[in-house]
Amino acid sequence: MKVSYYSIGKDFKRIEKSFFYKAKSLLYSGNYILGKNLLNFESNIKKLLKCKYVLGVANGTDALELALIALNLPKGSEVITTSNTFVSTVNSIINVGCKPVFADVDDTLNIDPNKIESLITSKTSAIIPVHLNGMPCCMLKINEIAKKYKIKIVEDCAQSILSKYNNKFIGNSNNICCFSLHPTKNLGGIGDGGFITTNNKLNYNRIKVLRNHGIFHRDKVKFAGRNSRLDEINALILNLKINYLKEDTERKKNIAKIYSKNLSEEILKPNLGCCKGIVHTYHRYVVRVKNRKKLIKYLKKNNIDVKVHYETSLHKNKFLQKFLNKKNNLNMTNIFSREILSLPINSFLSDKQIYYCIKIINKFYQ
Repeated sequence: MKVSYYSIGKDFKRIEKSFFYKAKSLLYSGNYILGKNLLNFESNIKKLLKCKYVLGVANGTDALELALIALNLPKGSEVITTSNTFVSTVNSIINVGCKPVFADVDDTLNIDPNKIESLITSKTSAIIPVHLNGMPCCMLKINEIAKKYKIKIVEDCAQSILSKYNNKFIGNSNNICCFSLHPTKNLGGIGDGGFITTNNKLNYNRIKVLRNHGIFHRDKVKFAGRNSRLDEINALILNLKINYLKEDTERKKNIAKIYSKNLSEEILKPNLGCCKGIVHTYHRYVVRVKNRKKLIKYLKKNNIDVKVHYETSLHKNKFLQKFLNKKNNLNMTNIFSREILSLPINSFLSDKQIYYCIKIINKFYQ
């Protein structure tokens, strides 16, 4: 039996007829940028996440950079985040002229709120908590710390659409929340894409101008902006795919339950932390395992495709070494990078395939 990690082609097959029918009208219209499909997409996300404002942008990295620019952080100031994330989180900090400061993670694989305060200095301007794998960070504590020290928060929500914290959707926040629409995400387009949500009108208005070259009316430019707009073709695709998002998310949550109930006790399953009102949407189902290298070889021999997110923590990259200092105790991050493994969990997998994965993995640990 073969178990694929991704099934992106099957995702498109469901919307194929509707897409080609609607795409023809769009292509003949010539209105490819900032048109009605984008407006509809932004409206759909607003209704879905119960937030006040939504802006489609070119990609998830741009979403982060636009958020940081909108907050007007001082050049050279420090932004606290984790090393256990995709490089775009840290690139966005560096690209706006700030310095990343790495906090350790806890058993949820997210930033440990108890490790943040000791890293705050007079140069700290913001925190970027990453809701990794669809698991929300402990935002209550993080928001309290930010308020205490009068620093900003940008939430990296790239992997967490429909996740909930304190019974509210991630993205329904006064913070600036940044999502990715990369094809591998739970809601993925046909190329790069992203969007920003917030309940703060001032930040919304500033980012809306920023994403379109700083133009606020025809050829009137308010400030230097950038070209970062979610195009109409991608928005059209996403408006069709969003109709399946809740169903697909429930399927992934059910797969996660099967894994968690039946996998060997030798395997550490995802930890939901101590916060209340948590909904993990399992962009990835990440476990911690012993003998990972041998296990991966064994699984691939049995036609099971697995991934590691992320084998090399960001702080181990040479170009980021200069940002480390004596305060950076990243012990948990280092341990987890040697143990974590992402199991297949796409919504098109059958129960039979999932139980096959479980059988093979458990056999390895017998």
